[in-house]
Amino acid sequence: MNRYLYTQFYRNKAYIIALLFLFMAGIMAIYTGKKFLDRNEDIISKSEAFQKESIQRNIKFHKDDLGLVLYYIKFNLVNETPRLAALNIGMRDLNPSIQGVTIRNLEEQRYNSDFYNPANAAVGNFDFSFVVVFLFPLVIVAFCYNLISEEEERGTWKLLSVQSGNLQKLLDHKMLIRLLAVTAVYLALMIIASVWIKIPLDLYYIAFLISGWLYLLFWFALCRWVISFRKSSAQNALILLIVWVGINFIIPMSSNILIQKIYPVNESLKAVMEQREGYHNKWDEAKLPTMEKFYKAYPQYRNFTVEENDTFTWTWYYAMQHMGDLESAASSEQYTEKMQKRNQAAVYLGYFLPNLHTQLVESHLAKTDIDNNLQYASSLKKFHEKKRLYFYPLIFSGQTAEPINWGQQTIQVFKLSAPIQWIQILLPYLIFITLFIILSQYKYRKLC
Repeated sequence: MNRYLYTQFYRNKAYIIALLFLFMAGIMAIYTGKKFLDRNEDIISKSEAFQKESIQRNIKFHKDDLGLVLYYIKFNLVNETPRLAALNIGMRDLNPSIQGVTIRNLEEQRYNSDFYNPANAAVGNFDFSFVVVFLFPLVIVAFCYNLISEEEERGTWKLLSVQSGNLQKLLDHKMLIRLLAVTAVYLALMIIASVWIKIPLDLYYIAFLISGWLYLLFWFALCRWVISFRKSSAQNALILLIVWVGINFIIPMSSNILIQKIYPVNESLKAVMEQREGYHNKWDEAKLPTMEKFYKAYPQYRNFTVEENDTFTWTWYYAMQHMGDLESAASSEQYTEKMQKRNQAAVYLGYFLPNLHTQLVESHLAKTDIDNNLQYASSLKKFHEKKRLYFYPLIFSGQTAEPINWGQQTIQVFKLSAPIQWIQILLPYLIFITLFIILSQYKYRKLC
């Protein structure tokens, strides 16, 4: 009987075509991720070369005016992109993996990326996580929705009842065959991705692989429960498709609207406007109040004095630039806080929606999530301050550009080491899988 079930499944051309469809979709998604990594590496490489060329060019033309040299030069900070990001691009297409900043005001430069083609956010990425979350469940539904109803509609259910000593075992074996087939495609794609993209076989990769497979197992458990009600094939398919649409689109979109209402985020634009007004207004204001605020923030520079009747000094210019950042600091902090709350709300929602949980977990493991972007923004702020405090004394003292060792001003990399929270990753899957198995087991007892 078991051999017959295997033969019956693999002789069905529709099933084989569906598996090939999944495999080809997975290959295209992996290719998309590979191209993303290649493009990202190319941008970083060109940025490094451009930074060196920019330094040399500005020193050549403005070697006697260090303040003017540093007005133009951008220093780049790279947000490390792990190879695993090829499987889950996440927010890395909208939030760049490298950002260059001058030692002038930070806030305006920091939020420039917020206005970069926001329409892309609605389109999303055809990455491997997309294939796992959206396409694999459709094939699973197609494989399982009629395991019982098909036999009843053909009139062979009573014959199976006579020939099989345990109908539940028979049905579970048919589902196991489908689980093994889908798992084989999933593992084959993961192995291809690890070899093609050279993803290290570390704990992040293992956690990524397990979370995706448990998500597939969740859908098999859900199908097992739905078909146990012995509805018609059409009803089973309709119910499962409604669930698929509901948890992938309706509930997340409705929740997103609610989260946006609870945590409206307009502070990035507000911070930019406050920062611009903060330093533009300084041109029409007295210099000494600005300098007093600057000295209060950095008392070590009090010996670099500015007179009210001075026409222009770089000391005053960079001081009033920083004042713009200070005047927008409250809005900047509110923006970060609200984005953290939004992310936390999505995490809580993910505990009830395995598809959302999978996306959040895999983007976290690939370091392409909101949390990584916020951590990178915080690191960029520290990076900017470190550059300012290094060059301020040199500019304020009137030093020229030539004596500085510009070879030390290379691209720096931000690396985030996030621990893997195994319980938080696995528990939501295990709860849902166990729940649906128990519920379907109760129905199968009545069935047999």
